Amino acid sequence: MSLRIDVLTLFPKMFESPFAESIVARARAAGQLELAIHDIREWTTDRHRVVDDAPYGGGAGMVLKPEPLTRAIRTTKAERGHVVLMSAQGRLFDQATARRLATQRHLVLVCGHYEGIDERVVEKDVDEEISIGDFILTGGELAAMVVIDAVTRIVPGVIETASLERESHTEGLLEGPQYTRPAEHEGRRVPGVLLSGDHAAIARWRRAESIRRTAERRPDLLSTAALTPAERARLPRPSGTEPVADADLIAAYASGVGSYRIAARFGISPATVRSRLRAAGIRLRPPRGAQRGPTAAEVARMRSSGLTIRQLARHFGVSHVTIIDRLKRARPA
Repeated sequence: MSLRIDVLTLFPKMFESPFAESIVARARAAGQLELAIHDIREWTTDRHRVVDDAPYGGGAGMVLKPEPLTRAIRTTKAERGHVVLMSAQGRLFDQATARRLATQRHLVLVCGHYEGIDERVVEKDVDEEISIGDFILTGGELAAMVVIDAVTRIVPGVIETASLERESHTEGLLEGPQYTRPAEHEGRRVPGVLLSGDHAAIARWRRAESIRRTAERRPDLLSTAALTPAERARLPRPSGTEPVADADLIAAYASGVGSYRIAARFGISPATVRSRLRAAGIRLRPPRGAQRGPTAAEVARMRSSGLTIRQLARHFGVSHVTIIDRLKRARPA
């Protein structure tokens, strides 16, 4: 499926260089994207090609006139075009919006300028308004470029599907750290798990690092991120002195997380967790003893790849005491 994007702007030359390179240029060459840039002045009828006028009621700045813009939109949108106005007052652009727009067959991006455009055009001919952030640009051109780039890369076939699976914001999470050769750079080594050849372990590590990084850098994303109950129960507790509700402890325990993990999550002791669960009428699970957590062989194999005890504990989701116990069992008698 190809996507057509028409851009209506007062400054068409701004778009020449950015889209002559990289992924957008390749998509255009491959026929996956049709991109046309139009000068709104083409739809004026006066000899001076005037596109703006002073606002009714007075005030600073100028406003884009409705007549040329209306003609421009209706001509370029044809029958199925979805019209998007780049506006500081629009809905905040995010990855979900990019995915939604990528399903359209035809987009018309209108670049606002000056003090904005006549509201009658917005009411009649604009399908939605989009903003790329809570700041002011001199016009909508740069915002339109951001939308074009973000949407184009999602169009099927433009980028390999596997490359899109673990990107930041794909599941509401940030992407974890990435490494390449050499294995050691300025005394810092690549995490041993990535050199282990254990694909399941690597997947678990990447998932854990993605959650950790999101919690550190964008905790606001976690409320809507696609996390399992156990992953959500293991999230670090937000700073503050809010009391821990029994319902939160019960939900975490019901998801399969143990008392030590719950204690770390909520900043209380394991004994307190168990005591409050019993008081709430929750029947505690019996200790799993030697069968709890990873096997001695699994820990020994990962240890040989260079991971520290604390890295192993984080990787397997157990305490460092458990890791030490497994390493002792792995030693030859």
